[in-house]
Amino acid sequence: MYGMVNRAIEDLVVSSAGVEVWNEVRQAADVEPDGFLDSASYDDDVTYRLVAAASKVLQQPAEDILRAFGRHWILYTGKEGWASVFDLGGDNMVDFINGLDNMHARVQIALPDAQMPQFSVVECDGYLELTYRSIRTGFAPMVLGLLDGLAEQFDESWDIEHVVEKTETQDDIFHLRNSKQTGQIDEADAA
Repeated sequence: MYGMVNRAIEDLVVSSAGVEVWNEVRQAADVEPDGFLDSASYDDDVTYRLVAAASKVLQQPAEDILRAFGRHWILYTGKEGWASVFDLGGDNMVDFINGLDNMHARVQIALPDAQMPQFSVVECDGYLELTYRSIRTGFAPMVLGLLDGLAEQFDESWDIEHVVEKTETQDDIFHLRNSKQTGQIDEADAA
């Protein structure tokens, strides 16, 4: 993975728990104190070790760390100079999700060795079915966090459920239901 992913994990830990805790995480993960270069490629094992160490030091399940990281990623990438790429993604969550592969293609130009995941969306009766394809395993909680963060960014309300776990023959599948029912007026709209 590129260094910007590992730097974002660092940013999450520092912003939520402080530099001293980050140093504990870094040491537990056996990561050098020099930091990460955004455009440098690092072995995926570094990221897995950082998540495992954060889980241990913060005494939280790795899935919770990954979900918090996914949500944080949305804010972090905007602050780190990728906001223009996100701005091209659309004005709402559905458009943005439908454009994720195109956005990743643009990122791939800047980071040619990146192994980007793929997303596909199918509209079903009352919900969206999102399929997440990646060569990596174990990142479904991060996708949940990303979707949470996107909903927040677009000021939309979605119920998001991970319904199928990745296996050797099956990709991760999520169901997204817009929780703002048609015909209901929320208090902000009535004002």
